[in-house]
Amino acid sequence: MNNRLKDIGLALLLCMMLSVAATAQNKIDKQVEKVSAVGSATFTSVVERDPDTRQVLKVVKVLKISGGSASSLKRAFEDERESGSFSEQRDSSGQTMTLTCEKSAQVRIYQLRLTGSLANPHAECTVIIKNKVKSEKK
Repeated sequence: MNNRLKDIGLALLLCMMLSVAATAQNKIDKQVEKVSAVGSATFTSVVERDPDTRQVLKVVKVLKISGGSASSLKRAFEDERESGSFSEQRDSSGQTMTLTCEKSAQVRIYQLRLTGSLANPHAECTVIIKNKVKSEKK
């Protein structure tokens, strides 16, 4: 009975750890989706497919915005800094935040470049989703 409780506890802990990585993706992705609908935003999405199978290999999304929406994206990145591999750099022209989340089926890289003043921030958010394709033996 005691070993069974330990197994259940370990299984619950594993589930919670996996959900943390998914939360980062969902929170940042939802914010990008929400902000991209704003009239002043510029949103571009490119899909790379395998020419033979038409399977999606990589998706790259770029969102450019200004004002309060830039601040809300920054908050989403700060909230999710513990959910993957996070780095932050500052230089004279601005700040860059990068979050990498890796799962068995894909790698997601989120990058936010902030420039401008606190009163009028500008942001460029890039999301790269790279699917790990299993090679088929012929």
